[in-house]
Amino acid sequence: MFRFVHTADLHLDAPLKSLALKDEELSEIVGNATRRALERIVDICVNEGVDALLISGDLYDGDMRSMKTAAFLVSQMERLNEAGISVFMIRGNHDAESVLTRELELPPNVEVFTGHGGTVELPEKGVAIHGVSFAKPQAPESLVPKYKAPVPGLFNIGLLHTSLAGAAGHDNYAPCSPNDLVTHGYDYWALGHVHVRTVHRETPHIVMPGMPQGRDIGEAGPKSVTLVSVEDGVASLEERITSNIEFVRTDVLLDAVSDWRDAMSAIEEVIKLVAQSSSEHVVLRLELRGETPLAWRLRRDADLLLESVTNLARASGVVWIDKIVQQFVPPSIVGEGEDPRKELSALMKDLAAQPSFLKRARSAAEDLIGDLPPELRSAFGQTEDDQAREVAHLLDEGVQDIVARMLAGGAEQPW
Repeated sequence: MFRFVHTADLHLDAPLKSLALKDEELSEIVGNATRRALERIVDICVNEGVDALLISGDLYDGDMRSMKTAAFLVSQMERLNEAGISVFMIRGNHDAESVLTRELELPPNVEVFTGHGGTVELPEKGVAIHGVSFAKPQAPESLVPKYKAPVPGLFNIGLLHTSLAGAAGHDNYAPCSPNDLVTHGYDYWALGHVHVRTVHRETPHIVMPGMPQGRDIGEAGPKSVTLVSVEDGVASLEERITSNIEFVRTDVLLDAVSDWRDAMSAIEEVIKLVAQSSSEHVVLRLELRGETPLAWRLRRDADLLLESVTNLARASGVVWIDKIVQQFVPPSIVGEGEDPRKELSALMKDLAAQPSFLKRARSAAEDLIGDLPPELRSAFGQTEDDQAREVAHLLDEGVQDIVARMLAGGAEQPW
């Protein structure tokens, strides 16, 4: 039997995103999350007594220059060396950017395939491992032709960093199709690059393990590695969770909720549910939705809302609040006859959608944005189209606030 752990896209010590800068303690947790993930990967390898760890690219994050990062990586590879576990890895597009990684002294158990490609045969285990690294950060052509032919009589594994035929949110790197991989004749393709775990095929296995640790809310959900056991030429797969932090985005429906305490109770139930995560920490983005008379008050008292929800999260001991997004629909006006508030709200919505009004709003916004500090201007996008969309979104939110306030009438304070 031959057992190995397949991972990719750790992006060790990747720079923090803006989320973590809000809270000093959370900043430290997120800043160390990729290191904790690597420690967990090594723990799995050692505890399971695997033969090898396979890393299919982007172990590093761009031009890694920190000697502390390098020293940490070497220490983890040494743990595997002491346990008699081999490491086979290829460089991905991010690894190829780093000068430091090419000079790194790794323990003798680590095999890094070059851009020319290579094969390591382990006949005593009945396995041959093939790999081709990125020589440059770009790889516009398929790398499959660089891979050696399968070794007869052995279970052939190929490490490949690729976007396959393309994936949303990922640039096109070393493009190829699953059929290209099938026809090459290997038994298991250990892929990397796309951050979402996907088993593309089972005969032969074509596996994208996903990243072992998310870095922001755009990489939500539990993250993992794939534990593979090969016996008599047949592979079986297990997913093992490795993320120290799980990023979660979830809705809270507040339809017809009119009391502040009831809204907090509904949010608390969601927090209790996500606190059951298998990761040690959960960073939560709440999206409040529904048709509720509380719509305006929740918008007006956003600071009180955030403080209340943050306290509920702290009480769980696991959950941190990333952001609260309000996507409410103001309550409909019901009753006999015409209500002037309803007519006025319809006129306001129509006005905000008029091209001439939008044009004036964009012009006014440009002047305001130009007065902002440079580090804040990027919040409105990187292009003219991005800025136009953001202005339209803010207009829509403003109309919703005003309409909600009109419809809320003289409602009492929420506390």
